[in-house]
Amino acid sequence: MTNQSHQDSNQDPIPRENSIIGPNLIIKGDISGIEDLIVQGELQGNVHLKNYNMTVEEKGSITADIWIKNITIKGSVNGNIEASGKVLIESNGQMTGDISASRISIMEGAQFKGSVKIISE
Repeated sequence: MTNQSHQDSNQDPIPRENSIIGPNLIIKGDISGIEDLIVQGELQGNVHLKNYNMTVEEKGSITADIWIKNITIKGSVNGNIEASGKVLIESNGQMTGDISASRISIMEGAQFKGSVKIISE
């Protein structure tokens, strides 16, 4: 019983839904909402998901300013990111723009051009 209670306390209390922008989609316009987002295609416009997470997949491409909780970049992002949590640029990721976040990780091999500002949580 103790293990079950411990596991429950580690789970996110908010159920998470994911929206996916598929690999054959091109979306032009601003996005806001109350669920996590996975980008496999192309997105042009601003993204307002302050309390949610985003993953930009390897073939995903974003040209936008982004307000997010956490973001993982495996593809390409061109724009500024303001994250209340973590920004992770994986080894195959490309980012051009300024980052403001409490935690930033840039993996070896990643391409990053811009400035970084660490904010307190």
